[in-house]
Amino acid sequence: MNNKASARTTAVVEAPTLKEALRLVRSRHGEHARVIRSRSVTRRQVAGLGHEKVVEVFVETAAPDLRAERGMPPPVVDPRRQAALTGEIAAEVARIEELVRQIAVQQAAGRGDAGWQENPVAARLIAAGADPGVVVRLAERCQAETGAKAHDQRALLHYLARSLPTGRGGWAEMTGMHVLLGAPGIGRTELLLKTAGQLAAQEKQVLVLCLSPRHGGEIRRLQAAAAAVGFDAAVIQSPRQLATADEHLSAYDVVLLDAPSFGGEGDKEAAGLQQALIQKSAYHRHLVFPLDRDLRDGGQMAAAARAWNCDWLALTRLDQTAARGKLLDLLDRLPLPVSLVGDVVWPQGTPRLADPGHLIDLMLGAEGRQASAVA
Repeated sequence: MNNKASARTTAVVEAPTLKEALRLVRSRHGEHARVIRSRSVTRRQVAGLGHEKVVEVFVETAAPDLRAERGMPPPVVDPRRQAALTGEIAAEVARIEELVRQIAVQQAAGRGDAGWQENPVAARLIAAGADPGVVVRLAERCQAETGAKAHDQRALLHYLARSLPTGRGGWAEMTGMHVLLGAPGIGRTELLLKTAGQLAAQEKQVLVLCLSPRHGGEIRRLQAAAAAVGFDAAVIQSPRQLATADEHLSAYDVVLLDAPSFGGEGDKEAAGLQQALIQKSAYHRHLVFPLDRDLRDGGQMAAAARAWNCDWLALTRLDQTAARGKLLDLLDRLPLPVSLVGDVVWPQGTPRLADPGHLIDLMLGAEGRQASAVA
């Protein structure tokens, strides 16, 4: 019996349509490539607040197996070791990138140009509550990466705009499934309901899900908002129900899930919800952070963001603080793109989708931004 054989491997080809996927299969793997199966997948956009549908085609391809030809047993692959190696590589890449950044900053500092101290943009950020150390690092990175003079306020303003991570597009582009997560008493539900109203105003089919409401008052509040604004609402009593709701949820343009507050250690309900959401790759996960909170809690929130695999940061309670410059400190500690921002005259105002200009206006004021831009 001849044990020499070619190993069979599986490749995955993605495309917007099945026709395009099959064309790519032929171009990449030849006319005789064997298609095993195909499936349609809905997933969240990487840089936007929408979702996208793609077709995945699984193709069997042949590859020479030198170990088999030499009579050697196949290698044993440890999935846990593979995952560990992936994490180690990512950590090493991050370490090298940070080292390069530090070298660039040190070189800029070595030139002895401390003009950032006289930069009106830097001064306004500090006056607005931003940590001076964070502002210094921002100014030094601007100087190192752009070559601009440290006192050049226009350059620093433009660099600040490029450094503020946000999504892209407007309300019309916000689609798919979104879950808002966070601590109790931070205005999370209010932000979600106001967001549902903004989306309904765009004539979108919106569904708001309330997961495990604490009492009847929460249900009545949801029902009243749904009737007044014009979106559908439903209550889910268990995270397990999410696993069977996909077909129903896909009928809506946008689904907003109001999740329970982060539980304490050993909270079984929170653990079940966390597991259910991790399995839902199509969900956008927004960590809601109140800007009036002491940023010394940022480390705890960063740990929560990692645990819940959050990919967005939503801001609330801007009306409760005048020190909005600490938004810069928050993004320094919690580097997630900003999605939703509560209004500064909350709760009378409406939420906004974040963009760099809006965030700069929050920190510097519109007049301060305009003065810096024309100086």
